[in-house]
Amino acid sequence: MADAARVIEIRLRMMALGKSTPAEMFLMVSEKMNAMEEAKAIIARGGNPSLVIENYQKIVAANVARLSGTQNV
Repeated sequence: MADAARVIEIRLRMMALGKSTPAEMFLMVSEKMNAMEEAKAIIARGGNPSLVIENYQKIVAANVARLSGTQNV
């Protein structure tokens, strides 16, 4: 949960300072659509809902790692 808040914080700061790129804005939307498709696939295969959460956590952790390089915003 803290990772998700961190991603939101970094992205909001980038937007507020005019440092967000069109690619990042597109990624904010497209990653959610991709994650939803992955969640549907996990459930359709009979996967446990906890696998959906684990998948989301991996995506968010990757965002934290990627966006942490922009902390000079």
